[in-house]
Amino acid sequence: MKRKYISERGAKASAQVLKPKVDRKTPIDEALEIFVRAKEAEGVRPGTVNGYYATVRYLCEWLGAETIYINDISADTVREYINYLRTERTPYAEDKHRKRSDNKMSVNTINIRIRTLRTMFRFLFNEGIIAANPMQNITQVRDDERQEVPGLNDEQVDRILASYDDKQFAQWRDKTLVLLLLDTGLRIGEAISLSPDQIDFRQLTLYVPSQIAKNRKHREIPISREVAKRLRQLADETQQYFGEDSRLFMNAYGEEFTDDAFRRRLNRLKRKINIEKLHPHMFRHTFARNYILNGGDIFTLQRILDHAEIQTTRKYIQMDNEHIRQQHNKFSPVRRIIKRNGIRL
Repeated sequence: MKRKYISERGAKASAQVLKPKVDRKTPIDEALEIFVRAKEAEGVRPGTVNGYYATVRYLCEWLGAETIYINDISADTVREYINYLRTERTPYAEDKHRKRSDNKMSVNTINIRIRTLRTMFRFLFNEGIIAANPMQNITQVRDDERQEVPGLNDEQVDRILASYDDKQFAQWRDKTLVLLLLDTGLRIGEAISLSPDQIDFRQLTLYVPSQIAKNRKHREIPISREVAKRLRQLADETQQYFGEDSRLFMNAYGEEFTDDAFRRRLNRLKRKINIEKLHPHMFRHTFARNYILNGGDIFTLQRILDHAEIQTTRKYIQMDNEHIRQQHNKFSPVRRIIKRNGIRL
């Protein structure tokens, strides 16, 4: 028998790293709950958790089996699902309360689902719940370059504002909200959650707490005197109607006004005034474009919009051909050269 050789006194046998035994009969809903509990412990927000549940629910509906085991999902399964999303599934197909469309699901939406599944399966693999990570070699779906969410032109903005009846509380509130979004570039969730004590009417700033900011960083945003005056009036009326503890934006029944309610109202308004697309984020893009056109710098804009990366801010500044012509006409270098040299045309 071969003898064991010890070269150094006090040497200890290296501990074997034992991987946990994989339970191949772990249902996908049980694996999801383990993942969600871990993410909640990390402090992810409820909206993110809801996204996890929705993404897995959509996948399970496509799989169609009564019981789905997490270890039965392979890379081929995921690729088949992605191809289904790309070529067959229509937007809102899983939501019976929303109108279906003949258009295919956007690449951005598909990639959001891919990122969610990638995060979940990586966690499950690292925890020893699955034997292999089916998302390891799955990449994002590529798409042709296309315009980001477009902003509104001046004529469209004027039509929107002119459509509101200031004698009606709900319409006057909506008009005030539109002006706020155009003045600050706030996300709709940040805007409708405002309370009067978040607005400094003397310094003309509003405060967005980290609890509702997407990047979890609080920030102060300047507002124009005109919009501040309108917000002050809205706050006075809301507190008069519904009490001093009311938020700034309330519905006509004294309940909290929601972003979904505002989207539905914009959807009805676009048909009334014949605008092809109209949703809250378009006001944010309109603010970003107009801020730059009016002489603002992109780094200050990044802070106002609460973007972690400058590349995101650049995507928000969508210039159409007319804007490009206007800017060139205003800043053309050759004009100064011609004027400086006295060149006659």
